[in-house]
Parts: sequence; structure tokens; C-alpha cells
Amino acid sequence: MQQIQIIGNLGEDCQTREFNGRRFVSFRVACSEKIQTNEGPKEVTTWYSCTYNKMDSGVLQYLVKGTKVFVQGRPTYRLYDSATFHCKMIDVSIFVDLIQLCGGRSDQTEQTTDQSDDDAKPF
Repeated sequence: MQQIQIIGNLGEDCQTREFNGRRFVSFRVACSEKIQTNEGPKEVTTWYSCTYNKMDSGVLQYLVKGTKVFVQGRPTYRLYDSATFHCKMIDVSIFVDLIQLCGGRSDQTEQTTDQSDDDAKPF
């Protein structure tokens, strides 16, 4: 049995779908890495299509665009002709067994407020 583990950001909010009377959730995860090429550093992104069958999971409400997740499951591969790149491409899909949240959305930043001594209030 094959297993794949990825950490990446959701490209869009998860979607609830139905096929042959069975409900499932689908979402796409982008995994980016920086590589060194002859032209210099470059960021390469790989997209994974994910299917999750546990509709009663409490994590579903947090599967929104930009959320960083850890996903583990069984991969499947499909060869197709890309109209955009005019070549053969491989689609990687994952039948998800486990999802874990890895923090907030990738575009959220931690906000702190600085108070000067003049603004400080005694207890």
C-alpha cells in the first residue's frame, strides 16, 4: 500500500460533493518549495487534489482558502494532455485518511500592539 504525506496551503474553500449517493469533501492543496536552477532560485508549486470521506469531522469548518494543513492518504495518478503547457502532465490525487491543521491562514500575520509608558495603566 502506498502512503503520501504533504504539508501545504488550501487553494480554495473545501467543497461538499455527492457521487453515487455518497457524500465527500474535496479540496486542493498547494505545496511549494524553493529550488536552485541555472537561472537562480525559483519557487515550484505542486498541486494535489484531495478527497475526504469523513463528513462528521470537526475539521471541515476550518478547511478554507489559505489554511495550512498536513494531509496523509493514498495517492492515485492520472496522465493527461495539458492544453496550457502543450505536453503530458500527471495529476496527483489523494484519498485522505488524516487531516491536521498546521496553524492559521498563510496570509494572516500575528498582530501585536505596543503601548508606551504614558499609556500604561497601573493595576
